[in-house]
Amino acid sequence: MTPAGRGIFFSCGEVSGDGYAAAVLEALRRRGFSGPLFGMGGSLAAGAGAEIVSDSRALHLMGVADVLPAIPRLLRLKQSLVGLILSRRPGAVLLIDSPDFHLPLAASLRRSGWRGPIVYAVPPTVWAWRSGRVKNLRRDTDLCLPLFRFEHEYLLKAGVNSAWKGHPLVDEFSSPLPKETDPKQIALLPGSRRSEVVRLLPPLKECASLLKDRGYRPVFSIAPGMPEDLRNRLRDELKGHETWEGPGRDLLASSAAAAGASGTVAVEAMMLGRFMAVLYRGGFLSWLAWKTLVKTPRISIPNLLAGEELYPEFIQGRATGRNAFSALLGFLEDERIAEHVRAGLLSARSGMGFPGAVDFWAEHLEALVSGQSAFQGKGGDP
Repeated sequence: MTPAGRGIFFSCGEVSGDGYAAAVLEALRRRGFSGPLFGMGGSLAAGAGAEIVSDSRALHLMGVADVLPAIPRLLRLKQSLVGLILSRRPGAVLLIDSPDFHLPLAASLRRSGWRGPIVYAVPPTVWAWRSGRVKNLRRDTDLCLPLFRFEHEYLLKAGVNSAWKGHPLVDEFSSPLPKETDPKQIALLPGSRRSEVVRLLPPLKECASLLKDRGYRPVFSIAPGMPEDLRNRLRDELKGHETWEGPGRDLLASSAAAAGASGTVAVEAMMLGRFMAVLYRGGFLSWLAWKTLVKTPRISIPNLLAGEELYPEFIQGRATGRNAFSALLGFLEDERIAEHVRAGLLSARSGMGFPGAVDFWAEHLEALVSGQSAFQGKGGDP
């Protein structure tokens, strides 16, 4: 039984983070956790029975150029959440992804005297860029729950408490790879964040036109987690194009290949055995920061797991519709390329770990709340 009042506060920003939050909250309830579950989340966390105190869409930002104008609003939000946590005194705080907001939130909590457990699921990619943030993780968190083994090993070597079993997607994609329902269908995925969608829609529309001319059937994804005004804008801009408003992974499963935003969707494509051309366009300041600070030659997780560029990466000026179209055509119409990609994706999937990741996360959270964790009380140490 959960001690009275010993609930869990959670906070997520991205659509994918909302999914992770919902999954771990459901796992906690399955395990018999009876304390309150409250925090910043979206429709998925709300659907899992959480009390939503702030809408996670407040963090739907992309890169330095988008964050700077939002700083005053984000500071107010941070202070509001700190005050809420201090007043309600949950048994643990769970932060999910969105490090530009959550690292300062954790630091503010510690400065305000919070000495309860702070757990960071999907921690910042300190192995790829801004490695100095590892000091924040070491100082302010009790435990990190990364998605990949190489992240876990990096954090341990850096002196950060970390536990890993696998990626939550392993459970969600445990069945045999589906066969596409239409070998001519190509999924086009502009993302879910406003700035990302605005920047990627033009090249993807160009790609769609080229695909149609070649006899293919492009279908645009309008992500369910988007704000309604952005969904309406996409509906208007995509008149004359076929669209899909269900889960992106369902569109991927029924398609022969895809092109679109880097991120979780690329990992989903890998788990489904689907080829993808990855596009990234950020603002000038975001790109400058990326070029200056990033330490890895690849941006897509499937490529990092494979150790080679299975998914062509088109960044900034190279993120054009024609480049995406050419990459898709190479896979679709050259069986040698297709066989190499399929074999590489199979190998990359083996790096995703074991089933049961979300239950593993829930187990560690429950142990921290009850005071029975090996990681108890490390947060806040100098």
